Amino acid sequence: MEICNNKKFLHISLKIIFILFFFNPSFADIDFKRLENKKVSYLDFFLLKFENKLISSSQILRTQMFATRVQYSGIGVSVKFDEKKKNIFTEIYAVMDKNRYSKKKYKQKLSDCNQVRNLLFYKKYGYKIFTQKRDPNLSEDIMKNIFIENFFDNLSFNDKEIEFLLKNMFVRVTIFHPINKTELICSGKVNDYELR
Repeated sequence: MEICNNKKFLHISLKIIFILFFFNPSFADIDFKRLENKKVSYLDFFLLKFENKLISSSQILRTQMFATRVQYSGIGVSVKFDEKKKNIFTEIYAVMDKNRYSKKKYKQKLSDCNQVRNLLFYKKYGYKIFTQKRDPNLSEDIMKNIFIENFFDNLSFNDKEIEFLLKNMFVRVTIFHPINKTELICSGKVNDYELR
């Protein structure tokens, strides 16, 4: 009998503690107040915004109805800050469409690598469709202006900070061919006229 009463008491006590702990409205307020008071660096905020914009614009590289460029089935984007080198590195990994390139023989070219960067950052090819030669309509100055408009809009960076960031932002594009298992890699500063 005494054991049964102790179990009932323990059971009721645990229920009361459970109700008070999980249904206490001030418990939620404390957590949100702590989160509101946490400080995030402006650099971290910019990197997150930059990566999110690149990920959302990666849809532009998906398969086209009428192919005017290499077709991709998958795009990966990663943005990292290297504290030792004090640089921002953007990694773009593009996987060519397996169905299309199992039927067609195609070897990746440097122009394909640059087009991936150009379409993600500037929403322009930067190359003429039929000749695959550089299009002078996407010069370094135009690239810089588009980049600033796309990625620094609504941020409170001054001109010196923008110039500093542009000098210290690098990109590396990897194009993977799923059939012959080869990779083409090009890299450089984000606004280089042509990645190498």
